[in-house]
Amino acid sequence: MALRTSLARLRLRPPLLLSRRTFAKPTKKRLEWTDEMEARVLQQMRGESNSFGAATLEDGNEKRTHISEVDAGGFELRGDVFVPTSICCLPYHAFLWRARVQEDVTVESLRLFTVVHPRPEIVVVGLGARGPRERLADVEQHFREEGIALEQMDTANAVHTFNILNDEGRTVGGAFLTLEPRGVDEYADPLA
Repeated sequence: MALRTSLARLRLRPPLLLSRRTFAKPTKKRLEWTDEMEARVLQQMRGESNSFGAATLEDGNEKRTHISEVDAGGFELRGDVFVPTSICCLPYHAFLWRARVQEDVTVESLRLFTVVHPRPEIVVVGLGARGPRERLADVEQHFREEGIALEQMDTANAVHTFNILNDEGRTVGGAFLTLEPRGVDEYADPLA
């Protein structure tokens, strides 16, 4: 009661007695597209952030590509998907690769690594069970000109190197031939 009388003396209404709300009038202000807004949209498009704006992919390695097993017929990704053919990998993605033998590994077959953004700082190439019979000089020269390091080795060691670099959070790419090349007819149905 004392509060109400003191508010009455000051000619103020207590907050509980206000019944009308005031709303801001709409403005015809044009929305400016900022760098921060663009970065947030790009992160959402890449799947790098949730709706709260917190980075989810950078926080942990649960979304990164991980090759858990290599055998003669293909690769097992993250312990649950078996891919029965050669593959190309990026930090968060894996793709089927048409190369079957070392002679199929060319600048054109590895073009993926020069057109993606961000570009990998290193590309690890696994060239089958025995590794490189000869260095891929033209491919090395092309990647050197593009500013990307290229490592060639046998597939098992290349997969291991890729997994380590990727788990460290490096921007890495990998291209891996199967340990035993399959015939052309076998590629018509990869599950055959």
